[in-house]
Amino acid sequence: MLRRTWFVTVVVSLVMTVGCGIAIQRDLSNVPPGQVGFDDMCSLQEYFDALEIKTSPPPRVVSALDLEGQSGGKPVRGGKERFAFDNDFQLKAVRRILHDNWRGLPDELDRATNVEIEVRWSEKAATKRVVTDVPSELSIGNKSWSLPYHPCLSELLYGEPLYKQRRQLWGLPLPGAVPDAGAPAAPPPPAPAPGPPADGGRRD
Repeated sequence: MLRRTWFVTVVVSLVMTVGCGIAIQRDLSNVPPGQVGFDDMCSLQEYFDALEIKTSPPPRVVSALDLEGQSGGKPVRGGKERFAFDNDFQLKAVRRILHDNWRGLPDELDRATNVEIEVRWSEKAATKRVVTDVPSELSIGNKSWSLPYHPCLSELLYGEPLYKQRRQLWGLPLPGAVPDAGAPAAPPPPAPAPGPPADGGRRD
């Protein structure tokens, strides 16, 4: 009887541990990765604009490990990086991204003065991206939590080139910048290709 009670206690404890972990709240797994940034589905354009005009420095890289190898005869680059968010601007951004896209976050997040996130990355099209098959790690003080993959984390950490290109493509002004009256207006987005006529091209 005692052995059975111990077994049940262990099983319940494991279930509670798994159930209390951080999980995805906003699922973007069916959205093409490039579209997440292009459509600013993580609401990060203002964040990267602020970094560009030096409102705040970006989060610090506190440790990094770069690796190189080959896959199918082609060179492959990847590694591991740990980022520290430790000023008001950075903390506000990382808290919003985490709360928007994950649930089960630790209570320590909202009162922390330093939040660290460690990710594994691989290089795609000469740009770093967080790998999709390995969870990241969220650390506050001496506590750590596993953070399931979400594209918004990749955008937050490595999206600066994309969001700069996005701002230029759409002709979006930087905060505080005076518009150039002589500059040509930004072109409208290309129209979709016309489909076939409704009557199949038949002429009576």
